[in-house]
Amino acid sequence: MKAETIGNVLETVRRQSLPADDREYVVALHDYVRDRVRFGFTTGFEGVTPEQTLAMARGHCNAQADLLCALLRGAGFDAGLRFVALDKRILRHAVPAPVLLCLPSRLFHAVTRVQLDGRCFHIDSYIFDRPGFRQQQRRLRASGLERGYGLGRGAGCEWAGRADAFSQAEPGDLRADNPQFPTLAAAVASRAGNNTLLGIHFNQWLGCVPGPLRRASERYLNSRLGPAMT
Repeated sequence: MKAETIGNVLETVRRQSLPADDREYVVALHDYVRDRVRFGFTTGFEGVTPEQTLAMARGHCNAQADLLCALLRGAGFDAGLRFVALDKRILRHAVPAPVLLCLPSRLFHAVTRVQLDGRCFHIDSYIFDRPGFRQQQRRLRASGLERGYGLGRGAGCEWAGRADAFSQAEPGDLRADNPQFPTLAAAVASRAGNNTLLGIHFNQWLGCVPGPLRRASERYLNSRLGPAMT
């Protein structure tokens, strides 16, 4: 089977969605990432390329953002990554409790920035596909929590290309001093992020896991996600 590339995904999306204009095209690319890349943690974490995320069809928020950004740029749009300080309580009941306990209170979270028709939009509404989003939303509502299960306040999984749309970030997270990078690799190289466990970056922790144990590590990290995402 031929490996997916940014180029052939762009061709597939254009052929299947038959967009009438730029707005329909960027929305179709958003929906492709949402529907084809399941939210979850991999042992590659923030060391993965967009093509690797495509091949695995799984990635956490920053890997998904990096993939969508690569698709948007490949299609000719001005796009980049804007990193916000995400309240870690969003991950309550989405990751194992011992992992959550050791995380910093604010997480280095990428939202995708894209210029469209002279306006700048910020989105992360592609993180959960529709079944996964509905599952997590039901669980969040039943818990009575304001944030959790991977969802922020006012979360959604749809984007019409006319306003910002978020499933994890919240409008108040966008600040003038948010760091911006063209790619996830550039952000990691800058050491701007704080996605660490006990002060050590997740990439370093996961890089120490022996090959035979990597699948078990991924199963553990994703063990709190519901059946719609496992």
